[in-house]
Amino acid sequence: MKIENIREVRTRFCRYISELPKSGSVLITKNGRPCAALVPITEDTDLEVLALSQNKRFWKLIDTAIERGKKEGLTDLETCRGSKRGLRSAGYQAGPPLTTHTNPYQNWS
Repeated sequence: MKIENIREVRTRFCRYISELPKSGSVLITKNGRPCAALVPITEDTDLEVLALSQNKRFWKLIDTAIERGKKEGLTDLETCRGSKRGLRSAGYQAGPPLTTHTNPYQNWS
């Protein structure tokens, strides 16, 4: 990851954008402190994950749900992950296979 001053990025913005696929992310600083980042987007980039990873409200909901699960004695996903025996012992029954996430906006014109 490159680290660049905001003045440098502002001056050569088009060059930074065109180089993103090769160079990777660029951390932008202002007065020596991080203030923004340029991140390359490819066909494999999940834009929802990218957006949610920066959403404080989303992470607060996740943290609240985890704490609630601990208080209510729910089985931790890590206990179940990758183990059919773990899933059965947690009370889960076989169901349809999990599918990969699809982008709901992919087919919009």
